[in-house]
Amino acid sequence: MTLEEMKKFDKKISSIPEPFGKGFPSLQRVFYEMSVKKDIAEDAVLREYLIWKKSKR
Repeated sequence: MTLEEMKKFDKKISSIPEPFGKGFPSLQRVFYEMSVKKDIAEDAVLREYLIWKKSKR
């Protein structure tokens, strides 16, 4: 993903209340939609996102 796509993706994830609680289905949907858009597996999207997020520190 490009830097701009990653920022937009992060913004979507950040807007989900309780992403690992009641908002988990929404979080799954966001990852699923990006995987379909990029034609890659959901775990690859997650991996790329986590690497990007870690590098921002």
